[in-house]
Amino acid sequence: MQSIAHRIISGLGSAVDSSGAWRCARQSLHVGSTASCAEFQLNTVRAESFYDSTVEKYAAQDVEVLSLRQMLSFGRNAWNDPDKVLKSARYVQRELPKRLARRLLDLQLLPYIVVTNPHIKKVYNQYYISFETLRRVPTIRTLEENQDFCQLLRQHLDSHAPMLDSLATGLRECKSKELVGSCLRMDSFFDSMLRSRISRRVIAEQHLHINNKRPAFIGIICTDLDVHDSIDFAVQKTKQVCMETYGTAPDVVVSGDPHVTIPYIPAHLDYMLYELLKNAMRAVVEQGRAQQAARQAQAGGAGNPAFSCPPPKLPPVHVRVCPGLNGTLTVRITDQGGGIAEEFIDKVWSYGFTTIGRSAAASTHSSSSSTSGSGGKDGVGPDVVEGLGSGMVQQVAAGAGGSGSAATASSGGGGSSTGGRRQQQPGGGLQVLMRGPGGHSRYQMAGLGFGLPLSRLYARYFGGDLRLQTIPGYGVDAYLTLRRLEEHEWEEHVDEPSTLPINMAPY
Repeated sequence: MQSIAHRIISGLGSAVDSSGAWRCARQSLHVGSTASCAEFQLNTVRAESFYDSTVEKYAAQDVEVLSLRQMLSFGRNAWNDPDKVLKSARYVQRELPKRLARRLLDLQLLPYIVVTNPHIKKVYNQYYISFETLRRVPTIRTLEENQDFCQLLRQHLDSHAPMLDSLATGLRECKSKELVGSCLRMDSFFDSMLRSRISRRVIAEQHLHINNKRPAFIGIICTDLDVHDSIDFAVQKTKQVCMETYGTAPDVVVSGDPHVTIPYIPAHLDYMLYELLKNAMRAVVEQGRAQQAARQAQAGGAGNPAFSCPPPKLPPVHVRVCPGLNGTLTVRITDQGGGIAEEFIDKVWSYGFTTIGRSAAASTHSSSSSTSGSGGKDGVGPDVVEGLGSGMVQQVAAGAGGSGSAATASSGGGGSSTGGRRQQQPGGGLQVLMRGPGGHSRYQMAGLGFGLPLSRLYARYFGGDLRLQTIPGYGVDAYLTLRRLEEHEWEEHVDEPSTLPINMAPY
């Protein structure tokens, strides 16, 4: 990585302050430090000015639209064809700086109260550091240079993992402002930011795994992903989180063809299944508790342990796999968690909307509608929100969140935790997401309001969709539709820079 580090640091000289830190970095490079020196130096970059014309120049360049044909073409037998690997590396080199520049430009155009939020600013600074770093990497011409480039790429992917958490926390803080918060209309902005994030991570991860020879995988695409295995894995992890949070969890009944497979990216399916199942379980448990409290109140024993009613048996969550027409497959997740209250139906797809922390009187509906939130204990979000940034792609997504009743928005991992394909999953999927500091689970059941909208964004990324049918007072059916990638001529949707409306409603 020595040559790459030399080029990057020499180019960053003007972007870094003239303190002893810069001289120290140059000296350490001279004596042989490589990746650590580059990383040390990059962390001293200051993105103080929005008026850097370099960002605008890169943002104005046309992007090369990612297509499924291209992903499969680069990935097939790449371990036997160095030219494919190098061609893929140069594509990543060209694309990532342009795509980062577009999002930097979008961030620059945010309302003042948003762009000055410390969490949003942290996102901007991290994007700026990655932009300045990656655009200075010399053209990859050898496999050895590609190996160094992959190390640098992995470092930046890892550094971006918490950024989704920061976006979610920043949005929540801005919306909490009494006068301005209710006037912010930023769903289009977040759709663009997160769709671009998915694309960048797909591009980067596909290249990082293009040279891995693994059965049934082309890069990060599993050509034979067992859907029931994915559901089983999501159920296992969701029940674990539900038990940790509530001390109980409903059963999950899975039906449909047990041998259905689909070509797909495992981490995408993991995220969506986990979010949907998490929301369904939360809705069922909280609905059961509300019913128990109501019965106890009717018996005249409210607040008196002597009159406590036994907890009701929780109705199961039903998951059915439904093969469809035209290369589609739908997973239906049904719960009896009380449904989504009418006043929340139009809000559940908005980023940052969550019923966590609302009045207890609305808690029954909230459980079913708390549509997106991720992580965080009733109203208090953690520093790192469950699942928002970790994992292979997302994870994302990650942005975990629990949407309302009926499990309507969760993602999870697929199959049993010991399944062969599940262990081979690039990026670790939910195995990585579930590990917090010290190896303990860092998941909560709901929080910042990203679960549903981000799950739908993942579904739509490859031409699928996520829809909800709710019966207020009873429950929700969530329909997650996926497209078989090998039967679908897919090209990504690319958002042009600075064209997304950031609406401010009148005071």
